[in-house]
Amino acid sequence: MADPVIISANVSNVKVDGDIIPGLQAIEYKIVRNRQNVHNIGIDERIGVDYGPMYVEGTLRVRSTFPKFDTMLITGIAEVKAFQLVVELKKGAQSIKTLSFDECFLEGKVFSMDANGVGVSDYTFTGTRLREQ
Repeated sequence: MADPVIISANVSNVKVDGDIIPGLQAIEYKIVRNRQNVHNIGIDERIGVDYGPMYVEGTLRVRSTFPKFDTMLITGIAEVKAFQLVVELKKGAQSIKTLSFDECFLEGKVFSMDANGVGVSDYTFTGTRLREQ
């Protein structure tokens, strides 16, 4: 059995259209696949599963704000543009894996400030696909 690989968050980086996101605290994502159970008449149990479209949902947590995303959110609907998100996962200086989120769209932002006065922005996004290299 292979040894587990511990990925270091403090040396990994996340880029939006080639620009590193300064102050990034966390990235979370999930792959969403529409699924429908297939049943036969007169039987309570499913007899199969039908899978439909798939997409990616995610959140980026940034200390304070990321002006590039803020600009995307306040422009008119005609100005909405897709972006690519690339995550380079590293262990020390060694690159372990690259995740590419294609055709991403910014969905929203939640800003909060804690008692210590540190502002944090949570940006939500969706993507058409995730590729691992």
